[in-house]
Amino acid sequence: MTPDTATDNSSVQPTAVFPLLAEPITYVACLWDLAKDDDRRVYWLKLFRDHFEGLLDLAMADALDRGVARDRAEEQIANARAGFGAFLKHVEAEPQVFGPLTILLMCEARERTLRRAGIPDPYRLAKQQENETAFALLPTVFSEIDALAGADRIDRIMRGIFAGNIFDLGAVKTIEMFKDGQVDFHHTLGKLKARPWFVDHLDAWRDRWQDGPAHRCAVMFVDNAGPDVLLGMIPFARELLRRGTGVILTANETPALNDITHAELIPLLDRIAAIDPLISQALKSGKLEMVSSGNGAPLIDLRRIDSRLAEAVYRRDVDLCVIEGMGRAIETNFDAAFACDTLKLAMIKDLGVGEAMGAELYDLVLRFDPA
Repeated sequence: MTPDTATDNSSVQPTAVFPLLAEPITYVACLWDLAKDDDRRVYWLKLFRDHFEGLLDLAMADALDRGVARDRAEEQIANARAGFGAFLKHVEAEPQVFGPLTILLMCEARERTLRRAGIPDPYRLAKQQENETAFALLPTVFSEIDALAGADRIDRIMRGIFAGNIFDLGAVKTIEMFKDGQVDFHHTLGKLKARPWFVDHLDAWRDRWQDGPAHRCAVMFVDNAGPDVLLGMIPFARELLRRGTGVILTANETPALNDITHAELIPLLDRIAAIDPLISQALKSGKLEMVSSGNGAPLIDLRRIDSRLAEAVYRRDVDLCVIEGMGRAIETNFDAAFACDTLKLAMIKDLGVGEAMGAELYDLVLRFDPA
């Protein structure tokens, strides 16, 4: 990767600023400049380097499943390893060569390297498997929520988002858990850290939900495939719809780690509609729609979104923004201010993120900022 290409931070070409940023001129997506912090830079460079090797193992399995000849797949993997290795060595030697050195920049460089090497989506098979496992459990999760009322129902939905968010193949600790077969949605739900959480605005959010009027429309930035989106965010979207709030689900345009993409989300929602009348009616009426975020990384810069998402936010008069996942809600946008009610939801699954936040592994973040 050459310096001139690496300075282009986008793996896709979004064309709009998110309309609900309160201060778009001063907005900075990622505040952690690794060029100015030697210890953190060493940590993240090693993490990216080590993680990339495991990612390439998945890329080989995906290529063979797609019918790519083994020698061709090995060539693609060698090219990706060399390309990303060169990028990491470059920023290791000259940390400020591209300006601020952020985790977002490094993520986007990784995804560009994979695409240039002819590797479209190393996590395709893992996402498919986890989607099927989660989908089979979805009717049970809907029933569990529907059996509750009041504060218990709200709390269960929020906890379900945390339990689903543990499906993260971009975090070393959760990768180890998946390899050992330790991740189970209901087991995780029962083992979540007790309140008060690291950031715990649940009471304020519950008060807004119970005492305030229903929001007109929510835009929900979803994160990972599998239980994260299906057992966490979809039940939340369903509850918003039941309350009378419109919903825009927005996912990545292009693959990044095990994040769900817009193209993958569409058929999943069609399958959900076939088993749930509320979702079915919401899709038919346009109360629920899916719009690509234009993003291509696990983190997101809200100055660079798809213009179709910006148009939908204007058109639907969105007054609730939900940002989910460690990458979108903590590593980027944690302190970003919005001109609407905002929820930022995530489980901390990386030691480096935890250290930067002053938190511990598996701490929970539910941040509610009123408009």
